[in-house]
Parts: sequence; C-alpha cells; structure tokens
Amino acid sequence: MRHPIALLLIAAIAGASPLFACAPAPHAGEMVNVVEEAAVIVWDPATKTQHFIRRATFQGNARDFGFLVPTPTAPTLAAVDDEIFETLQEKTKRQVVERTRRKIDWSFFTEDRDGATTAAGPVEVLQTAKVAGYDAVVLDASDARALVDWLREHDYATTPELEAWLDAYIRQRWMITAFKIDKSQADSARTEAVKMSFTTERPFFPYREPPSSNSHRVLRIFFLGPERVTGTIGTAFWAGIPQWSDTIDEAFRTKIAKLAGVAIPARLSAFIDIGSRSAIDDLFFARAADQRPYIQPPQIIEHVNRVLIPLDLIAATAVILLALGFLLRRAFFPQ
Repeated sequence: MRHPIALLLIAAIAGASPLFACAPAPHAGEMVNVVEEAAVIVWDPATKTQHFIRRATFQGNARDFGFLVPTPTAPTLAAVDDEIFETLQEKTKRQVVERTRRKIDWSFFTEDRDGATTAAGPVEVLQTAKVAGYDAVVLDASDARALVDWLREHDYATTPELEAWLDAYIRQRWMITAFKIDKSQADSARTEAVKMSFTTERPFFPYREPPSSNSHRVLRIFFLGPERVTGTIGTAFWAGIPQWSDTIDEAFRTKIAKLAGVAIPARLSAFIDIGSRSAIDDLFFARAADQRPYIQPPQIIEHVNRVLIPLDLIAATAVILLALGFLLRRAFFPQ
C-alpha cells in the first residue's frame, strides 16, 4: 500500500462542506472560530500508545464545517463521555481560600467608597465506520493535491493553506483524521468527545495550524502518564503554563479509566495555553527534569471589614475640645 494518509469524513452534508485543520475554514461569507478547546492525553510508553481525547467549542454563523487532526499512524476511534473533562478540571483547579480581616479606615466622610475589583490511486477509500453517532469514511492518500481534488469533487471546500498544511504531514508519512460538524442548529456548538488511539514514538498535541486559522483561544491539556512531563513546540519553547502535577490515587484512576475506556497511569499533569497559535510544528511532550509535585499556590480572596474612623469628625471634635478647654481655662484661671 502506498504512503498512508488517512482522512476521516464525518456526517457528510449536501453542499460544499469546509474543513479546517484544528481550526475552522467556513464557506465564503461565513465565520466560525474555535473559542476554547481541551484535550486529554493518555500515554503508555511501554507500548508507545497514545489515547487522544479532544473537545472544542465553536462560535460563528457557518452552516457546517469540519476539522482535521493529524496522527503518526492510523487511529482507532471511540466515543468518550464528556464528563472526563469536568472531572479532571475539578481535580486540578486552583484552590480558593477566603479570609476576612478588620481594617481601620482613616478617611473622610466625603471619600468615594464605591470602587470594586474510490479506485486505487493517490486517494483510496479504505473503510467506512460509525463512531459517536457519526458516519466516517477513511481515505488513503499519497499526495496533498490529489486529496484536495478529491475533497472538491465530493463537495468539500478547501483552501491553498489547507493543501500546504496537508503536504507537511504527508511528507512526514502522517495520517489525517477529519471530523465533520453540523452546525445548523445553533450559533455555538461543542464537539462530542471522541477518543483517537494510535501508536507514536512520542506523545503530542496537534498544535500546528494553517495560517488562515484563528489562533487565539484557551487550550487546556490534561496529560496522564507514568511521570511528570513538559512540552515543546518541536524542540522550541512552549508557552503553556503548568497548572498541576502529582500522582493520583487508585480510586481517581479507576474513575477516569471508566470514562476514558483505557487503563490510566499514575501521574496527572495539567497545562493551560492562552497564547497565539502561530507555531510551525506540533506540541510534543517529554519527561520533565523536575519530577516534584506541583500545585499552584491558593488564590486568596480577602474580605475586609472596615472600621470607619472619619478624620474630619476627629478634627472637628479636637477643635471643639480645644476651644472648650481654652474657655474653661479662662473661666477658672483668669489673668
């Protein structure tokens, strides 16, 4: 079999259907953006198996659109309960500590206190499948232009940027999985959580996007593996901020395993990325030099009970007392 690039087309809808590579590419005159996304990565270094679970929130006015996810090898797909994201978010969220203190407020009454804070060729159909309620068609392609032509022939919108993006992965002999979203019912849509399981030499998140993609969004990554990890864009610095990293107990691992449908390793690390998605490579994870647990310092919310002592009233009282003292002195000690 020729160089395998797999393209999964999900829930095909009549009419031109745009695709995006981890970023939207809607019809001309339509708009759709990824405003937030989250991913769970479960990594087994013994078998070099990665389970990749992704969820994204979209906004815009596009009737329908799709997205592409590259993987080094052909993935198997399965539906996953969205609860896995809320469970991991709750586990790794920053602790909030509230406290109250009393403050003497030396001020004036007049002060403002209101402030607030098809046939064998460059493209070949390999199989069809259903996953998470979607129809899937898996394609084997060896040429980016041929793949783009196939998409156009089957009423899918494409762009030159998308072809260039595809070509970069074809040259690496990677697979491409495309998910199709029907967005006709609402102005905002969230993908159902789908697990992609595949083998890879090193765990990664598909970070690279076509230049036309909207690159500003919040990205949360939950990495489950045997040890604490750190991320790099290729071999370069990644601006992801560590949020949490520690071992997790057996009860929590069992809960996540039930949601993910796979065995869960002992270490959980969480990251947040709020920067611009302008990288020319993907996000790869490796063992961190520092294996100590990391938990963010608690967020302190301080409530202040002010004891108001107005300076103008004190000053007025002092003047009155001084005047009274002067008068009494003159009354009792006349000169």
